[in-house]
Amino acid sequence: MPPQPPVTYAPVILKLLQGVIYSDDPYWDRLQSYLTPIKEYFGKVGLEVRNYEVEGFAYLEQPAPDSEDKSEPLPRLTARRQLSFKVTVLCVLLREALQQFDASDATGRLVLNIEKIRNLLQPYLPEGNNEENFRREVDELVNKVGDLGFLRQLSGQDKNYEVRPILKAKIDADTLTHLKQKLEAYANPPAN
Repeated sequence: MPPQPPVTYAPVILKLLQGVIYSDDPYWDRLQSYLTPIKEYFGKVGLEVRNYEVEGFAYLEQPAPDSEDKSEPLPRLTARRQLSFKVTVLCVLLREALQQFDASDATGRLVLNIEKIRNLLQPYLPEGNNEENFRREVDELVNKVGDLGFLRQLSGQDKNYEVRPILKAKIDADTLTHLKQKLEAYANPPAN
């Protein structure tokens, strides 16, 4: 039996399987137009489409299995990765910067240069006596967070990075508050 012609929204399905779709993607409008059938399609295989239309991004999520559900558990589509302490610190600091940016009623996107990112990390990654090692470590952390899709280096701008709004979905406000308290305790241990 020959394959059927793909449905109109097939490219959107494939893009979602690749990762996040942002509002500047050519398939964004098609995602919004066909959101219901796309959600139904993924729902049949146990995936949910998380669509943040106002924020301008959408992605797939595989919900944790329900402990009450007696059916066969589905294999994970993607492996969960535990982030290192330093990567987590940078993600939390970027999420906090994004929250402050949103609260300031600024428009557009949050762009930080590498020096601003170094300043954010300074209390959590002390330079010690070697500033060059500190700079290299921050550059490596920025690359790792970029690989996760939370930062995007702006083309033509060597050390400027856009903080991607997907970070809001991955670290919600409650989680941010909890993690920030832990980081503050780490950066400012009680005096004996």
